[in-house]
Amino acid sequence: MKPWFYTLLYKRGAAWEHVGVSPELRGLLAEGRIAVPVSPAGRPRALDLGCGTGANAVFLAQNGFDVVGVDFTEYALRRARERAREAAVEDHCRFVNADLSSPRIPGVEGPFDLLIDYGTLDDTTGPVRRGMVNTVLRLSRTGTQFFLWCFSADKKDLPLVARRRMSRLLHTVMAPGEEQRLFGHAFDIERLPDPPRPEHAACFLMVRR
Repeated sequence: MKPWFYTLLYKRGAAWEHVGVSPELRGLLAEGRIAVPVSPAGRPRALDLGCGTGANAVFLAQNGFDVVGVDFTEYALRRARERAREAAVEDHCRFVNADLSSPRIPGVEGPFDLLIDYGTLDDTTGPVRRGMVNTVLRLSRTGTQFFLWCFSADKKDLPLVARRRMSRLLHTVMAPGEEQRLFGHAFDIERLPDPPRPEHAACFLMVRR
């Protein structure tokens, strides 16, 4: 999909905007499952891959992280910057307009302590998906945690209406087990309890070896 398409979705009220902060991410921090390491160099660093209007990035900044959010939709990033200012965490949030599948993202240097992806990787296909996987590998290190929320299903198992909507209009899905094929060589992967809604959503918490 192109940035102009997402700009249109944001202007019309993208469905995921109603979620706000990921409930799964909020729960992992509350339970201490996502570590907030104490570093003599300063606050731990988080990268929000496909940050949109910044709800998760701002939440992480409010919980002790210095956060970089990356998205290719400038319209969404303007709202993300406003959100950070409204929450008084603009000193701990930085937003970058870039393509996450690029071999290098100017102004985004790793490694990060935490990476999060709320529905971006599953919205890619082919070389773009592979490029984004390489970005995750490049910007992580041993001990980095990676929270991934995605749609995971065999397309043949989707109802026909959903199949058309998900694969042709909005996004593709990740196939069952694809997380292992993409990341299993470098990360230990835990599948978290599936969100009750929407159907076919899946969450993973990974730790870089």
